[in-house]
Amino acid sequence: MARCAGSPRVTCVGWIQVGLVAALLFLAAPALADKVLVLPFQGQGSATSAELDEARVATRTAVADLSHAAPTEAEVVTAQVAVKDGVADTSEEYRAAGRASSSDWTVGGHVEEHGTTYRLELEACQIASGRVESLAREIDPAQSRKQIGEMLAILLRPQGIANAEIPWERGGSSPVSPPAPPKERPPPIPAAPKAPPAPPSPPAVRHPYAENAPWALGLDGSVLGAIQRAANAVGSSASATLGGTLAYALGAVPGLELRADGGGTVAGPRSFSLEAGARYAIPIAPAIRLFAGPEAELGTFLTFSGDKTARFLVQGAAFVALGIGEHLQFELAGNIDYAAGSASLVLGGGTARALVRF
Repeated sequence: MARCAGSPRVTCVGWIQVGLVAALLFLAAPALADKVLVLPFQGQGSATSAELDEARVATRTAVADLSHAAPTEAEVVTAQVAVKDGVADTSEEYRAAGRASSSDWTVGGHVEEHGTTYRLELEACQIASGRVESLAREIDPAQSRKQIGEMLAILLRPQGIANAEIPWERGGSSPVSPPAPPKERPPPIPAAPKAPPAPPSPPAVRHPYAENAPWALGLDGSVLGAIQRAANAVGSSASATLGGTLAYALGAVPGLELRADGGGTVAGPRSFSLEAGARYAIPIAPAIRLFAGPEAELGTFLTFSGDKTARFLVQGAAFVALGIGEHLQFELAGNIDYAAGSASLVLGGGTARALVRF
């Protein structure tokens, strides 16, 4: 038989056989890797979403450690949409998710929190056959990658679990670490003392009319015009008057004030009036001593030009008074005066007044 040069003991046929075996092994190695879809895990008891995500990430890492491939994120989303009720828990739903992501296996999980460890149940569905098998064990988070890898190595086999030994059920591989001693919590930081609530604002002071100053003396000026006068009257009917006021507010009836007024013309038909009466001040804004109300007086009206006579006078007014402190008061009033006589007069106009209270 011919021999290869430089190899006295190995035939050419032998080298060819070795090469073929190596090539077959090289080509077969990638075929051993499957595509494995790991679906979102379900929680039981008090398991939190963070613990579910942690267990799922450990499972996906263990799949990669076993040289299996994972679907893309887009394929994962497509697979989750393929599960009609959102939770894969039947063979049909597992297969639908696997086909949607072009996977060979679909893996789901159930997590139950046990303090420093958690119980993990993995379900693996072989897409081609629809076979669903499960394994469960207690997982130490510090060794989750290794322990979950041992579970997947048994589940992701063409023959399934079959008669495989379960090492953790006989106390074999990867015992669960003893619980870590509880961490001492630092003493709570005392809360900063709360500032006392601000005292409520005092209520606005409501000043009564003529507060602490019942007497008043004042000066006023009026502008009047005849609304009605004698038919034979001539000349302007408008007049301007200056006058004075004496007033006393009754403490027993707040707002009621007795008044006496007198005044004479400084422009227009000459006249003089003297009257007395009362007013009632209604608080409009007592915090700023603003009052308003009606006023009525009776008296006499004397004319010194034209029809020189004395007439009975009835005067009505509506006033607004503003106190500046307790001792100064300003007023505006609208007047209607009726002077009875052989030729009655009706006068209308306005009055501005300043008073000193004491």
